[in-house]
Amino acid sequence: MTEKLYWKTPYETSFKAKVIGVKREGIILDRTLFYPQGGGQVSDKGMLDKEGLILKVETVSKEENEIIHHISSNVENKIKIGDLITGEIDWNYRYGVMRAHSSQHIISALIKNKFDIDTTHATISFEDVSLQIAHSISDDQFIEVLKEFNRICTIENHEFQTKVVHRDEIDNEEKQIRGKIPEQGKVRLVELKNYDLICCGGTHVKNTSEIGPIFVYEFNKGTNFKFIVGSKALNQLTTDNYRILNYGRNLNLPAIDIVENFQKQLDKKLVVQQNYEILANTVLQLVSQNPKKILNDVKIGCIRMDFDYKNIQKSFKDFPKDYLLLILEENNKIRILSNTEKARANEVLQKLLKKFGGKGGGSPFSAQATLRDEPKDVILELGL
Repeated sequence: MTEKLYWKTPYETSFKAKVIGVKREGIILDRTLFYPQGGGQVSDKGMLDKEGLILKVETVSKEENEIIHHISSNVENKIKIGDLITGEIDWNYRYGVMRAHSSQHIISALIKNKFDIDTTHATISFEDVSLQIAHSISDDQFIEVLKEFNRICTIENHEFQTKVVHRDEIDNEEKQIRGKIPEQGKVRLVELKNYDLICCGGTHVKNTSEIGPIFVYEFNKGTNFKFIVGSKALNQLTTDNYRILNYGRNLNLPAIDIVENFQKQLDKKLVVQQNYEILANTVLQLVSQNPKKILNDVKIGCIRMDFDYKNIQKSFKDFPKDYLLLILEENNKIRILSNTEKARANEVLQKLLKKFGGKGGGSPFSAQATLRDEPKDVILELGL
């Protein structure tokens, strides 16, 4: 059984240990600072040194009571049971994971305390957290959680406390504990007083102020969060702060007013888009009622405006029968819609491709292509 130094001294970076097992997949030590992957948290990485023989540790796993340090090269002929080694973890990587894990506990605890919603899944990697909760929260609730989190982790300073107890000793605290509780054996409790108490075997920072602000880069369906902490968050916040300043400079606005101004522009864009759709429908109605030509009893219309193709398809359902609609776009792109057997869209397109080159295809009702050469008058070229 390996002694878990990462529980006792999570801020130490090096340790001495004895080899108690050698497998093809890695080395087992009597004690280690390397956290094995588990509980949603990635493992530590670093290196082992046996009298100058440096062994790179990329991943660490746990099998029952054994912690296996996975080495990239075969070590069965280089390391034997009883050898003494010195281990060193990648501290920058460890600290980034610690910050991430502790931040996840706080976010999950705040959502549970405020809205009685459990966390169903969490993945913790270097300065990055992916989190899923059981029920959705609103944007306003999300902002409330984020504000309190940033206060706890920047302005205030709360201590994380840990202790290992036997399962039987925590019955009185069971109602206070967030999440699942192991049925037997020893249990490690991680507590943030007044906020959270949970069973957790991961590594954590000592104080909330070590976490700092987070940057949420994804919030989907009110249940899925992705955010970064530490140097990743600070770099992103700094970059975005500069971008906002720059936008404000270009718009002659204080940076603090950029978001409000941006929302106004979005509202204006929505009005313009609605007016554009009304205009497009009016144009399509006129085209349907006034074909440019009629050849062999086929009405032929042509538009060059850059309309939304889905809206055109929807409007085309109301066009009169025996109609062929040509939609000309930039870069010699052409789309053809037909509701008549007298002029199938794919057959008309093939005639154009044969004469002007290019690539495309489709069905009797809808076809599209990019022509190599541009026809001077596409309707004259149809040959109906």
